[in-house]
Amino acid sequence: MTTQLSKTEIVNDNNEVVISYLTTEEKIHVLQSLGEEWFSSIKNENDIYLQRGRILREIINEKLYKLKFNKETGIYEEIENREFEDFLREDSKVFFKRHKKLSLDSANRYQAFYLLCNRMLSHANLSEPVLLGQITPMTHLILDDLDKAEEVWKGALACKGDKEYPSTSDVEHAFMVHGPKKAVTLRVQHQKDKFYNQPRLKKEEVKEEPISFVEEPVTNKPQISFDELEKYEGSIDSSIKCKAIASSYHQAKESLSSFKFTLYNFIQENGIEALKELKNIDVGVYSINDLDNKIKVLEEDLIKIKVLLDS
Repeated sequence: MTTQLSKTEIVNDNNEVVISYLTTEEKIHVLQSLGEEWFSSIKNENDIYLQRGRILREIINEKLYKLKFNKETGIYEEIENREFEDFLREDSKVFFKRHKKLSLDSANRYQAFYLLCNRMLSHANLSEPVLLGQITPMTHLILDDLDKAEEVWKGALACKGDKEYPSTSDVEHAFMVHGPKKAVTLRVQHQKDKFYNQPRLKKEEVKEEPISFVEEPVTNKPQISFDELEKYEGSIDSSIKCKAIASSYHQAKESLSSFKFTLYNFIQENGIEALKELKNIDVGVYSINDLDNKIKVLEEDLIKIKVLLDS
C-alpha cells in the first residue's frame, strides 16, 4: 500500500480547528483499533453510551468516516466526498456489532452524552448524566454549545428535588429556563407552526399539547424527625421504607414523562394519522395496536393506587 500523507482540517471537542497530518495507513490503524476496542470494557449500560459516544467523536474529529473497506480489493480506500451519514448507513451495523445500523439521531445522542459526562466529571460536586434519555431535549445544544449545555444541566440538577438524578422533564424545564433564548423561542414557534399548518382533521384531533410542566403542590414538612423516633426490636425502619416508596414514585413519574414526551414528539413531527398507521404494523412484542388498552391499564393502576391510599 502506498503511503499517503493526508492534511486535514478537523474540529476537536473544544470546537478548535486543528490540522491533522495522519497518513492514510495511520487513519486505517486508528479506525481498526477503535473497532477492536468497542465493547472491550463494557460493564453496564452507561458504559455503552460513553464508549460509543467517544468512538463516534473520534471518527468525526479525525474524519475517519471517509475510509471505506473495499471487499473486492480487500483494502481500505479514502473517499473524499464520503460523509459521516454514509459511515452510519453502510458501516455502523458491523462496526458496532449491532443488529441494525445507527441512525444520525442516535449517533448524535451518544456523542452528546459522552461530551456532557466528560465535562461534568471536571466538577467534583456535580453529577453527570446516567441515562441517555435525560439529555435528549438538549442533544443539539450539547453538540453546538457545550458551555451553554453545562448551564442547562446545572439547572436540571438544581430542580431535581430529592430524586437521585434529573428526569427528562427536569431537563426540558431547565432548557426552557437556562437554554439560549433564541433556540427556545424558535422551538416553541416551530411547534406552534406545525400545529396550525397541519390539515384540519389533524388540527382538530390534536386538541392540546401533552407536554406540560406540572408543579407538585407544596405540602407541610412532616413534624416527626426520624432521628427522634424510638427504636425497638421489630419496629419498621422508616428511613428505608420511605426511601423505597419515594424512589418507586420518582421512577414511575420519569417513565410516564418519557412515554408522554415520545408520543408528543412523534405526533408533532408526523401527525396523529401516522400514529394510527403504526398501530396496523406488526413488529412483534413492540407492536402498538393495543396502545389505547395499555393506556387504560395505566389509568386503572392509578385508580387502584388512589383506592389503596383512601382505604
